Amino acid sequence: MALGSPRLLAVSSLVFFALSGCGTGPHEEETPTVGAQASEIRIANSLTTQALVLNAISTNADSNLLLGTSALVQLFHPTLGDANTRRRLHDPNAQRFMEYLVGCALTVEQEVAYYDPREPSPGIRKWLGQAGLCPDWADSPPSRSCLERVSACVLARNNAEGRRVELSMRGEHQFYASGPNIYTLDAKTRPATHVPITGNALASFGDCVLGESGEQRDCGWTPDGVGRCTPSTAVVVGAGGPLSCVGLSPIVGSSVNGPTVLRVCEGIAGCDHLDARNLGEATGSCAGSPAVPVVSFTCPAGGYYSVMTAPASSTTVEWLANVEAYPDSASTYGLSEQQVYSVREGAFYGNIFLPNELGAEVDVVEMGDGDKKRYVVVGADVIVRGSIYRKMFSCYDPAWSSGAAYAANRVCALPSSGSNCAARVTGSCFTSLSPPVAGKCEILDGPLTPRDGDYEACHDDDNVLWKQSVTTYLHAPCDTVAKEMRTQSCGRTSGTVKPLPTGEELPLPFPRKK
Repeated sequence: MALGSPRLLAVSSLVFFALSGCGTGPHEEETPTVGAQASEIRIANSLTTQALVLNAISTNADSNLLLGTSALVQLFHPTLGDANTRRRLHDPNAQRFMEYLVGCALTVEQEVAYYDPREPSPGIRKWLGQAGLCPDWADSPPSRSCLERVSACVLARNNAEGRRVELSMRGEHQFYASGPNIYTLDAKTRPATHVPITGNALASFGDCVLGESGEQRDCGWTPDGVGRCTPSTAVVVGAGGPLSCVGLSPIVGSSVNGPTVLRVCEGIAGCDHLDARNLGEATGSCAGSPAVPVVSFTCPAGGYYSVMTAPASSTTVEWLANVEAYPDSASTYGLSEQQVYSVREGAFYGNIFLPNELGAEVDVVEMGDGDKKRYVVVGADVIVRGSIYRKMFSCYDPAWSSGAAYAANRVCALPSSGSNCAARVTGSCFTSLSPPVAGKCEILDGPLTPRDGDYEACHDDDNVLWKQSVTTYLHAPCDTVAKEMRTQSCGRTSGTVKPLPTGEELPLPFPRKK
């Protein structure tokens, strides 16, 4: 259920998780969470690579060591936490990094309080958990597996441009040995609740405070689903309205417990009333039938649309909109996670929390006295060839036309020179399926969530095995790439490469090194 929406009779089990921040401080972007924790993790990608690789927490040997050996709540306690680490929070990139770390590590029920010393509004803030990959880290030192899971998650959440991009993140992790995989696939994907690229929260998914009503209001809406259609064809989406107000006509969808309004948006994100991506909105489709909306629109060039629903009055507490599309020949509505996010990027793996494996050092130093005292970030302007985290790695899906170029743009702050990278690009995650020949990963589809296409058991350039990888899927191939680089780095070969049967291992081209 989206933040600010009325309680629904049926809600999604998605966990929304943003590569654009998850804290509550004044410099941070709030990310709504939907449903239960045991779900697939859909995240957005906008942590800049520069903030990831050059910040005074993870790129400082002292604080890096403390992070990997301390409980988060204790380390960042606003008054009792480590003084040097708290001083390093004068670095905005350090705070940004911690937003993502806490978001990856802790659950939606957990948080870490810290003191933000930055002007003009210093004070106690909170970083919020979301993915729950290592919930024990809140109050206990993390295990090695925990550090590797969180490292992979944080790396998956960055790009050089800091552009907000929705991702589907997949892997193998259970809270308990006999429990379900936390990375599961949802049968219905909800539209993103942020403006594409910018990451600004859409007003329409926020609270209504004045009892607003009607389809043109920008509050109190709920993301319903994503549809795929044939570009330029006519599509109808309804929640109980007839195709025609004259004579007998098929009814499209249904509504329960009061009048409903609909809005249809271009792409996989919601929209506000005046947004150029607004394809149409409606309350009643016919005179005297205010409860049965239908929206007719022309399928956009990209072939995807999103539907938002709301009660006609924001004061309505419970209602249900069962949205359908017509005709079936022109549109498929209620797409699954796999249908919306079908472009496999590759795998991310390794360990950020190894202070002896840092290629740079960033710190915050105190300068001046009394009223002239100030804090200066030093070391954040260096240029380091290759990866600053020497034990972080990324392999790319072989369907990229220029896999090495794509991966460099994904993990390097300065991709043209291969500098200030967050990971070493190891090569293709696998080489071929016919005959089966492995690349850097032994397994093309882990057994915990069958057919989700997650790379597992991946190797680095020294053939060391890493067991806590994260595999990411995009909606469109060029989502993470700046426009000027798209012709060089985000082309895809024709056809779809299908994973092997669940859990099947490929013959390795190298001896396994634990």
